Amino acid sequence: MITKEEVADAVREVFNTALKIGPEKLQPDTKLMDDLSLDSLDMVEVVYELEDRFDVQIPENRIESIRTFQQVVDGLHAAIESKA
Repeated sequence: MITKEEVADAVREVFNTALKIGPEKLQPDTKLMDDLSLDSLDMVEVVYELEDRFDVQIPENRIESIRTFQQVVDGLHAAIESKA
């Protein structure tokens, strides 16, 4: 079973590769739209990469409610856990 820390590391890696955002900028309380100036297209790109990497689907209503880095990690971890 994958841990939340492993999920967080994978999410940091995707943010770095897809959007060129360094891992040091991604703390649990980092606000994606406010602190990193991401828009909805950036989020779609990140979610698509994560879903593809882990072969999961993150529900659209969960994606729309994501505001912080930790919420990305929690949502992805929940999707992985429900698949197992």
